[in-house]
Amino acid sequence: MLYLIAESPAAHGVFEEVEETERMVYVTILSVGMTEKYTAMSQGLAPEWRFSLADSADYQGEKKCRFRNVLYEVIRTYQKGRGIELTVQRSNADV
Repeated sequence: MLYLIAESPAAHGVFEEVEETERMVYVTILSVGMTEKYTAMSQGLAPEWRFSLADSADYQGEKKCRFRNVLYEVIRTYQKGRGIELTVQRSNADV
């Protein structure tokens, strides 16, 4: 299970805070291929996982997710038929 994290600004008086909401989606866990990993690393990225969602409608453009209690950033999406694949790297906020 993967938790997609949506962010939306929430105004609290003068200050604007980011409000996060998580929702669970079922995914197939895929590994990151060596070619993809080395290409991404040359661009300063460090992909760790790929997740496949059976229906692309389950993904609503979230930029963050949580998997096995670790926070990740979505660095790439790939539409594949009706589904979509998300490639993620560990978030700097979780280090």
